[in-house]
Amino acid sequence: PKSVVINPYFEWEDEDFIKRNKVPLKDTVIYEVHVKGFTKLRLDLPENIRGSYEGLASEQMISYLKDLGITTVELMPVFHFIDQRFLIDKGLTNYWGYDPINFFSPECRYSSSGCLGEQVFSFKKMVNELHNAGIEVIIDVVYNHTAEGNHLGPTLSFRGIDNIAYYMLQPDNKRYYLDF
Repeated sequence: PKSVVINPYFEWEDEDFIKRNKVPLKDTVIYEVHVKGFTKLRLDLPENIRGSYEGLASEQMISYLKDLGITTVELMPVFHFIDQRFLIDKGLTNYWGYDPINFFSPECRYSSSGCLGEQVFSFKKMVNELHNAGIEVIIDVVYNHTAEGNHLGPTLSFRGIDNIAYYMLQPDNKRYYLDF
């Protein structure tokens, strides 16, 4: 499905996280993490949570981050993305996730609990667990390219809602996109 309706309620335990854990910028140690890549091959994790939000939020991984002195994890793209046609034609998949169809829907491939909204709960739980451990979470959002690509790409979300609002178009021919 392209979308699901979920119960947005979540019992956050990290309400005062920023006040309690404000790390001065000079003391911040950021670790850039790909959710799947960080835990997929970890034999010390149960197989069913490797490569997932749950794996990243596990005691083993949080302990590992704390031992390194990490204060902040920067998550590489975690929003729902597609596999581009040229990859599918080669039998490949989009590993990095840099072609989202929505900037606020957690990628279900990184959830070990399901793809019908369960990924939202898994994502929130991961953030909550990292915050409980005193680790900040930054999300890498790349707005300059989406799954819709250029004028030849599919219409999946942004283009269909309001092409001019979501994309920078060539002033003299709005059919074509500006690509910086």
